[in-house]
Amino acid sequence: MTFAERHRPRSVHDLVFADPTVAAIIDRYAHSRPSKPLLLYGAPGTGKSEALRLIAETQFAQAGIECKDFTVNGADANKGIYDKMLNMAQMQMWPVGTPAIIVADEIDEIEDALPGKTRTFIEQHKSVQLLASTNYIKKLKPALQSRLRCVEVKKPAPMDWVPRAQAILTAEGANVTTTIVQQLMANFAGDARDFIDYLEEQVDAARQFAPAASAQPRTVASILNQASGGTP
Repeated sequence: MTFAERHRPRSVHDLVFADPTVAAIIDRYAHSRPSKPLLLYGAPGTGKSEALRLIAETQFAQAGIECKDFTVNGADANKGIYDKMLNMAQMQMWPVGTPAIIVADEIDEIEDALPGKTRTFIEQHKSVQLLASTNYIKKLKPALQSRLRCVEVKKPAPMDWVPRAQAILTAEGANVTTTIVQQLMANFAGDARDFIDYLEEQVDAARQFAPAASAQPRTVASILNQASGGTP
């Protein structure tokens, strides 16, 4: 299993957000199931798609539903995309009166290809709840936005990543302190897509420079500390 697969978020609590209010909304959709469709918008790489995936998977797990096929992408938009959503929805066996869940990434591209059709879909198919994302909310007409709970997801600051980074490094055998992780993350300038790559590089560097005969966590922590200061 790759580093990225080992540390892919398994729950919404593994996600990192700049705003605690956004984290609370994501948690509510994952565990309480608000009725209004959700739209996450913001710059690329802020974790919007991952959040929607985990909301859906959490709801499936709570309902005891096995479902792997629940996502469409605006890049594949054509006249058949709504039929595809309905077919996916019909495979989800929810209790009577509970809408199926469909994730629609890059919903602005669906609107570009089929203007106004998403609004019609929402109105006509109350048995399907959309969880959508876009990098370009201004491309969505107000009539569609008003039918969605629109939540802006901003890029986390480097220090926002510290708890998640410390959990991953600990799982990799580095008994690092919060101070060390703060020093390490101070050099991080990327987004959510870059985060795992950055940590993997630090762990690989630590293992490369660690004495071959030593597997002590303190050795790994020491070298991570050096890496945080830019001297691996």
